[in-house]
Formats: sequence, structure tokens, C-alpha cells
Amino acid sequence: MEPRRSTPELRTEIARLDREILERLEARARASKEIRGRAESEPAPDTTDREALTALTTVASGDLPSESLHAIFLAIRASARALEQSPRVAYLGPEGGFCHVLGHAHFGAGGSFIECPSVREALEEVARGRAACAIFPFESSADGLVQASITALTDTELVIVGARTLPMTFQLMGRAASPADLEKVYTTPGGHAACQRFLDSELPRVSVIDVRSMKVAAELAQEDQTSAALLPEPTGREQSLNVLRENVGDVAEIKMRYAIAAPRPASRSGADVTCLLFSIDDKPGSLFDILRHFAERGINLRRLHSRPAGREPWDYVFYVEIGGHATERSVITALEAIKKSTRYLRVLGSFPQEA
Repeated sequence: MEPRRSTPELRTEIARLDREILERLEARARASKEIRGRAESEPAPDTTDREALTALTTVASGDLPSESLHAIFLAIRASARALEQSPRVAYLGPEGGFCHVLGHAHFGAGGSFIECPSVREALEEVARGRAACAIFPFESSADGLVQASITALTDTELVIVGARTLPMTFQLMGRAASPADLEKVYTTPGGHAACQRFLDSELPRVSVIDVRSMKVAAELAQEDQTSAALLPEPTGREQSLNVLRENVGDVAEIKMRYAIAAPRPASRSGADVTCLLFSIDDKPGSLFDILRHFAERGINLRRLHSRPAGREPWDYVFYVEIGGHATERSVITALEAIKKSTRYLRVLGSFPQEA
């Protein structure tokens, strides 16, 4: 039986292991850079995040919690994607906001990001070939589908190739010892509105200053120890800010689902979802006549929403999300069958389920 090691000995061992991890990460980065040089001449499919994480979880000992393992390797794979592809990514601003944070998490900090003032303009960057893909909010856990995003997407020929969910959690961050030392708080108008109750009750004498982006708010909060900012935590960490108060939004548990849109569809991963829009005649049994084709083929109906079509008053379309890829035989035959009963049908995309 090994003798019990002292804390200093364990710290020394941890430092040695960190150096080993660094060496392996650098070796992985060199392999990713080599892939980047061969990508055009030797295209090769990559495993999805879900497949990779499932394989790693299978061989893991369990000493590291699965949530931590997933977070670490998602960050590693994002950094690798940036080294392999260095994509230009359009996103809905502001810079340093949640959409930007998600872009960094998925594509790595080495990607090239284009801030856009609207979802329509982000999609336009892709449609005109100035960006490889666009990231935009698609569904909120509080309010459901983001109608403006769906409308903007349907006005293009782009398709959804991925989806990621991010908690919209605001942190009070700064260099002060405590919130009691603050004189100013910087945030965007959106952040101000989202945290109004906290500001009124906890910081009633502090000046709240609205700025154009979360990144600017973080930079201003870094300047002295009497200032702070309301931010997504990764944006504050980039400026070496500390969390003074966690989760200060008026609604504590809002999550936003973001879509990634590109000109070409995503290939099958083996665990995919497909989303589509359709409209039907206003008569008894019309919706049932559509949905039965999915049930008869064993296709799981994951989501069903109705939304205004935007053409005539009280004219609606249905948003449906189903299990399976648009190239799978069961989905193909279902879509062919429902075409006969729909006035409008648009497949918005197929993409891997979230890891």
C-alpha cells in the first residue's frame, strides 16, 4: 500500500501532470494544423462532438465528473476546429454578448468573427460569401421560437447545420473587493433591462452606464476598483475580472438555443434532428393528416409550434422538429407524403443533436 502523500507532494505531482497535458495539447494542435494544410486536397469527415464525447465517456475511469469531461473536451475540440479551418463566422452582436461567447466556445478563439446588428445581416454575410456560417438565437426557454430569426432564415437559401444551447446568465464582475465598493456599473441596454430588479434592490446608489457592447463594458470595468460590469462570465474573464455576484438576471434560468446556418447541409451523424416549416388548409384533420406520416414511420416528433406566416392576418405556419436526418429513407418518404397535403413546405436543415 502506497504511503499517503503530503499536500506539497501532491501539488508537485499536479504541476508535472499539467506539463504533460500541455505537451499532449501541443501535439494535438500540430496535428490539427497539418489537417488544415491538407483539408482541400484530402477532405475527411470528422466525428461529431456527441460521438467523440460518447467514446471518451465510455473509456473514462469516472474520477473526473462527466460534465467536467464534456466541458474540457468541447473546448479542446473548438480550439482544434479553429486551427483546422479558421472559419469566418457572422454572429448577432453585441461583441462579448452571449451569441459571441457561444461562437468562441464552438469555433475557438482563433476563428474570425464578424459582428452584425441583426440576424438578417448575419445571414446576408454568409449568403454573399463573406462568412462561412452565421450564429443567431433561434429558441428561448422562456419565449419559445425567435420569430424574427425564422423569418430571416426562410428569406434565404441557407440551412441550419448545428444548434447549441447556452444559459443566459449575467454576472456582476469587476476588480472590487465587494459590491459595496462600487460606484459605477457598465452594461448594454439589454443587460440593463435583464438585471433591472437586481440593480434597483442591491445597487440603488450606483450609476448604471449603458455602453454599446459587453466587451466595452468589461474593458471599462477593468480600469479601476470602483467599477463593475454585468456580463457573461467568459467575457469578464478575458479582462481578468472577478465574479462579485453570480446570476443577477431578473429571470434566473433562461436558456437560449442558437442555430448555426451555412450554405451546404450537414452530413449524417447517426443522431440527427430535422426541422421544417409547413402550412396547411384550414379544415378538420389537416394537421393530423400531416403528423400521422411521421408516426407511421416511427419518426419522433420532438417539437411542434405554430407561428404567424406574415402574409395574411391569421395565416399560420407550423414549425416541426423531428428525429432523423433529411437523407434517411424514413424521413424522405414522410416528406414526400406530406408534400401532397401542404400549401408550403420548407426543410430548414438537419443537424446533429446537441452533445
